[in-house]
Amino acid sequence: MTLPNFLVIGAQRAGTTLLHVVLEAHPEVYVPYQRKEVHYFDWYWDRGADWYAAFFPPGDQAGRYRAIGEATPDYLFESDVPERIGETCPDCRFIVSLRNPVERAYSSYLYARRSYNERRSFEEYIEQQPEVLQRGRYSEQLSRYFARFGEDAVLVLVFEELLRAPADHLGRLARFLGLTAAWPNPEALLGRQVNDSRAPYFAATFAAARKLGNVLLRHDLNWPVRVAKQLGIPRWFGSEKTKLKMSEATRAHLEQLYADEICDLESLLGRDLSVWRAERSVSQGELASPDLRG
Repeated sequence: MTLPNFLVIGAQRAGTTLLHVVLEAHPEVYVPYQRKEVHYFDWYWDRGADWYAAFFPPGDQAGRYRAIGEATPDYLFESDVPERIGETCPDCRFIVSLRNPVERAYSSYLYARRSYNERRSFEEYIEQQPEVLQRGRYSEQLSRYFARFGEDAVLVLVFEELLRAPADHLGRLARFLGLTAAWPNPEALLGRQVNDSRAPYFAATFAAARKLGNVLLRHDLNWPVRVAKQLGIPRWFGSEKTKLKMSEATRAHLEQLYADEICDLESLLGRDLSVWRAERSVSQGELASPDLRG
C-alpha cells in the first residue's frame, strides 16, 4: 500500500491549485490524476486507508517518485485532520500556502459568485457565513500541525511572495521534498497567474453544473468530471470581466480585524509579513484560471 509522504493542506483560496499544477509538472512528484482534492482526512475518513491508497501508485511504481502526495486545502482548517493524518501517515510533511487574509476572504466570495451563483453582497456573505473569515486566522490552524508534527515538517509559503520570486520559493519547495532537480523555468510555470476575475455568462446554469460535478465526485464518479474539464466544457458557458470590488470601508474593517492575527502569525513563524501591509495583494486582478488560487 502506498500512502503520501507529503500533503498540501491549505489555505483555501490561497494558491493550492497553483501548487498542484507546479507539483504535477515535476517528474519526481506524483499527485493524483483522478481528482485534485481527495478529501480523505475530512470527508471520506470512514472509507479507510485502502480507499485512500487507490489514488496513489502501487508499490512497484511508487519507487519512480521521490515525493507522493495530494492537495486538499480544507485540511488546514478542519481541527480533526492533524490527528487523523498522524494515525495514517505519521512521517508526512506538509506544504501550506498562505495569502493576505483580507484578499483570501474576498477571493472566496468571488469564487462563490462565479461557481455557485452567489447573489448576496460581500458584506452579507461574510456576516452570514462567519467561517469565511475564520479561515483567515492561520496561526491557530498552523499551531495544530506544529504541535502534532513539529515545525520542521511544515513548509509555509506566502502566496504573494511566491508570485514575486518563483525561482526562490520553488527552490525551497524542491529542497523540502528532497527532489534532485528544481523546476527548469519557474517564471514560465507561474507566469499566467495575474488577470482580471471572470464570471460565466450563464451563471445559474454554470452553478447547477458545478453542483452536479460535486455530487459525482462525492460518489467517486471522477471520470465524468475529468472528461468534462479535458473537453473544456466549463468554457462553453463563456465569461466576462467582473467589475466587483471590495468597498474601501469593508477593506479597512477587515484589515483592522486581522491586524492582531497577522502579528500573532509573524511571532509563530518568526518571519516578517509586511507584504500584507505594505501594499494590496492580488485581489481584483485575480488569476487567469479562476481555480488556480485553490
